[in-house]
Amino acid sequence: MQRGGSLAFDQTLEHFRARGFMRVPGAFSRHEAEAMRAAVWRVLERSNIREGEPSTWTTERPTHLQELKDDPIFGAAWGPRTRAAIGQILESASWPDPRSWGGFFITFPSAGQWNVPSSTWHADARYTSALAPPEGVRLHALMGEVEPRSGATVLLAGSHKLLHRWFKNHPPQPGARGSDHRRSLMSHPYIRDLHREAGADERIARFMGRAEEHDGIELQVVENIGAAGAVILVHPLVLHAASVNAGRAPRFLLSGAVDLDSMWSAA
Repeated sequence: MQRGGSLAFDQTLEHFRARGFMRVPGAFSRHEAEAMRAAVWRVLERSNIREGEPSTWTTERPTHLQELKDDPIFGAAWGPRTRAAIGQILESASWPDPRSWGGFFITFPSAGQWNVPSSTWHADARYTSALAPPEGVRLHALMGEVEPRSGATVLLAGSHKLLHRWFKNHPPQPGARGSDHRRSLMSHPYIRDLHREAGADERIARFMGRAEEHDGIELQVVENIGAAGAVILVHPLVLHAASVNAGRAPRFLLSGAVDLDSMWSAA
């Protein structure tokens, strides 16, 4: 969205640096998004999951969609606007092409109550990788409209800064794994509280209703929602988690990545 000829703040590189993600609205067309969903439905039908029959939506998170990774229709998510934004983030006009279009995360409506997740928070990166410019970027392409509390991935905005500072001040032991890094992070008071179960009203008010400052870093849980055709580019150090789909329609997400060679090399 543009106001007065300027980009909304969440569409800027400054927002990416401050909050850990930026939005590229209209990165691909609604027609292309519709074609993407149709391709997914064709594969789902082999498992007797049919678009016009909600009674068949009994698998909350269907799998076995790997064959779609090479379907050219999904390349639209990696179009010129997306690539230009990735170049800005990586501060380079040359970066490795993604190995595939990405993974397919379809979340069907569930009877469960929506709440801020208290588990599965993680980063898709080497936890000690660089802050700026990052050593990669994560792509979340919305193949359909995603409304609040309808299965969107939730992001902990600002957590890229938290992770960078935490592991600078608490360097991991040689050979530490991702599980070791996550255990270390549990010593941070905000991250510890984020993993404590509580009622939905309490957790939503605490973690989503306001930003909370810790050592000069603003932290806040946000939902990865938006219109079909939007791409959200995420810093690889941003903590994120899956959430329940308490809506009426399935959530369609293409999740891809670009990694520089240094991302997975030894620190």
